Amino acid sequence: VAMLAAEPFPLRRPERIVADVQISAGWMHSGYPIMCHLESVKEIINEMDMRSRGVWGPIHELGHNQQRHGWEFPPHTTEATCNLWSVYVHETVLGIPRAQAHEALSPPEREKRIKAHLGKGAPLCGWNVWTALETYLQLQEAFGWEPFTQLFAEYQTLSHLPKDNTGRMNLWVKKFSEKVKKNLVPFFEAWGWPVQEEVADSL
Repeated sequence: VAMLAAEPFPLRRPERIVADVQISAGWMHSGYPIMCHLESVKEIINEMDMRSRGVWGPIHELGHNQQRHGWEFPPHTTEATCNLWSVYVHETVLGIPRAQAHEALSPPEREKRIKAHLGKGAPLCGWNVWTALETYLQLQEAFGWEPFTQLFAEYQTLSHLPKDNTGRMNLWVKKFSEKVKKNLVPFFEAWGWPVQEEVADSL
């Protein structure tokens, strides 16, 4: 978790998961501590089970705790970028490919989702959760994890970040393109991102 987030390891603050008979929202939620129902305990203490079946939910919540305002575009990416950690941990730590880590990431499901979104003209209002994650997964599949860790590290040093989604999205387009030394404006525009002319011209 720390490695992808470009945070020191061990983390400055230990992550904690507390199981209880009643929690404030949903089946599991992020925060400090992460909260889950008692039924989830067996999922997070059985290493053999984790390595064979995965442990998507808890890593998803740990991912929420790594999200940062500068590169988040709510509400679109709130339930999307946290899943980068789920994919990363399943593949690099547990040895479980993304297609097996969650049914939503099977190749047929991914293809269906992409075709449906692009078939509607890639409206930004429909770019969220798994559809939004797809944009990031395609970047990762093309360029690896390193640009993400480099960017997450760089964002920790940036000040005066844009306050609106359009500005933050354009900063991500510019920064990611610079990291991989490739003009990714056409890629992001195909996904319906509102790329500004000055950003496109700068690349």
